[in-house]
Order: sequence, then structure tokens, then C-alpha cells
Amino acid sequence: MDKLRALHYLLKVADTLSFSRTALAFGVPASSISRRIADLEADLGVELLHRTTRTVRLTEVGTLYLEQVRKGLAQLNDADDLVGRRGSTPSGILRISAMPSYGRLLLMPALQDFGELYPDIVLDVHLSDALADLGRDQIDIAIRGGHLPQERVVARKLDPNRMVLAASPQYLRAMGTPRTLDDLSNHRALMYRGPHAVLKWLGHDEEGWREIPATPAFISNDGTSLVALACRHRGLVLLAEWGLKDYLHRGELTEITLDRPVSVSRADELGIYLLYLQTRYRVPKVRVAVEFLVKRLQTG
Repeated sequence: MDKLRALHYLLKVADTLSFSRTALAFGVPASSISRRIADLEADLGVELLHRTTRTVRLTEVGTLYLEQVRKGLAQLNDADDLVGRRGSTPSGILRISAMPSYGRLLLMPALQDFGELYPDIVLDVHLSDALADLGRDQIDIAIRGGHLPQERVVARKLDPNRMVLAASPQYLRAMGTPRTLDDLSNHRALMYRGPHAVLKWLGHDEEGWREIPATPAFISNDGTSLVALACRHRGLVLLAEWGLKDYLHRGELTEITLDRPVSVSRADELGIYLLYLQTRYRVPKVRVAVEFLVKRLQTG
């Protein structure tokens, strides 16, 4: 039995909760995925996956086993990269995690150009709002928004992530342009859902940040969809400037300036950060990707 291959299959099944999606990712029949994992279970003498006709999930012992497997494969990957550094050409699989809207709008075009410069690097990009653990999830580079991340990772700031309130000119003509925080309660709010909850609109006055009683007209975890609705005169959006810049420039949306600051976070300083582990920066594929993306995506 090719145990290493079976372990990679098991990891993918655990991440996707699907034999068919795992088979598609590896380009093999789903029956092959199932058979190799079954052989692995037989070799270990335990059940790693609980299977039903509709679902698949890790058993308790499977979860414990996979935690150790991830660590072992990460170390193996580091060892391969260490040897690979002897070559002058960056190569190998580069795993990147990023927020969906930022990934589609800014990261993917940059990676297309990066791929042309470094054809020996295979890009494995995962777009999700879920926070990735760089070590545990074997992620080389992550791009995330919010507060300055924990100290154990290197964080390069790409963008201040300034929040912009906007609506279409037609909507503002029909409903009036809000001028104060209290005016927002009379408007339709197109609101973003984060990984854990809907991001409430906050206004800052003499007493600090407070929640604005905006009426949600539409809620989505996809910023692009909210922008499209705003362009169709469905309401106000409060999103990062990098996601609205082109629409503002073309006149499809108009920035609204209130008498007080408005945001979706109580933090005084937000940002978009490119994250990586210092130990991974020594690997050529990671180093060239970090420097390319910082140069391409950094604003200000």
C-alpha cells in the first residue's frame, strides 16, 4: 500500500467531507480514494472515517490521528523544500489562503502574472473567510483582513482596509443622501456576513463606537454580490475601499460622507495583511511569492 498517497487522500477527504471532490482534486476515481483509505484503516486496525450514504466525517480516533499526520506531512514538506533550495529555480506547490472577495478581485490577477514568471511553481489557492493556521494547515502564505495578527507570524501590511459607505446615484436621488449616523436608520442596508456573524454597522460619536440601527435589506458572505445589488439601486453598502474603487471611479457608486466615522469594527486600525511563517520564508518559492505579492498588492 502507498501509505503516503493514502494519507494525502485522507487529508483531502477530511477537508472537503467528500470522496467525489477529493477524487476530482487528485484526478482519480472516487472508488480509488475510498479503497486506499479503507486499506489504511485495515493496516491501522481502526476506523478513521464514519461513512453514510450521504455524508463522510472523521471518527474521534480519526481526528486525533489526522492531527499528527498533518504535523508529520508538514515536516516532510519542509525537508523536501530544504533540499529543493539547493536548486536555483523556485519550484514546488505553493499553498495560499485568502479572503474570497480580495482573492478574486486582486490576488488572482496578480497570481496569473506570478505564474508566468515562475512556471515551475504550482499554485494551490484556497479562498475562504475561515482563519487558517499556517502551520497546522500547511499554508505558505495567507492574506487576511482585520487586526494585526499574532506575533508568531510575520505580517506585511498590504492595505489600510478603509471602510467606505456607498450607494448608486439613482438610489440616492430616490431615497436621499444620508448625512448623519441617525439618517442610516431610514435606509436599506446591504450587510456582509463574516465567518461567525453579520458585521454590524458601527458609528463613532462622543461616547465611542455604537451600533447603528440600520435595517438589513440583504445579507451575504459575498462582497461582490452586495456590490452588484448596490449598483442595481437596492441599498447602501459598507465595504472596504479596495472592493469599491473601480465602481466609484466609473460612477456606478457614489461615496457617502457622514458627520461621523462609520465602520464594521471598533478597532482604531484595520488592515489587509500578508502572513507567513519566518521559517518558511527561507524556501525560495515562498520568498519570491511574498516579495512579488507585496510589491504588486501593497498600497500607499
